[in-house]
Amino acid sequence: MEKGLSDISVMLVEDNCDDEELARWALKKLGITRVVVVRDGCEALGMLLGPGRLPLLPDLVLLDLRLPRIDGITVLTRLRADERTRLLRVVILTSSEDPRDRETCRNLGVLAFLSKPLKGKVLRDLLR
Repeated sequence: MEKGLSDISVMLVEDNCDDEELARWALKKLGITRVVVVRDGCEALGMLLGPGRLPLLPDLVLLDLRLPRIDGITVLTRLRADERTRLLRVVILTSSEDPRDRETCRNLGVLAFLSKPLKGKVLRDLLR
């Protein structure tokens, strides 16, 4: 049975409070309210792969690339290297326009590379 948008769980990995609020607003407009926010790459990896990991993986990870402690590309690389998270759906949400970032993320199998601030219509079209 296919999930509706309101059934989707999201992990938002974002260190900027303003960008977090905009992303939450866009998700809420889509009916997505099951959102866990983490502030850096280390915390994200701990919740996804560590001993204190979430009991269920989120349906989608919105991952910023410019994060404190462990950057987003390193997080993505580690997720893809682990059998438990290899197929986890990841969307990059960033202000980076670096073509090398885009290529690296594409090679690591992200669903999309979205520019900040997150626009609800773009995300809705992607999730459909």
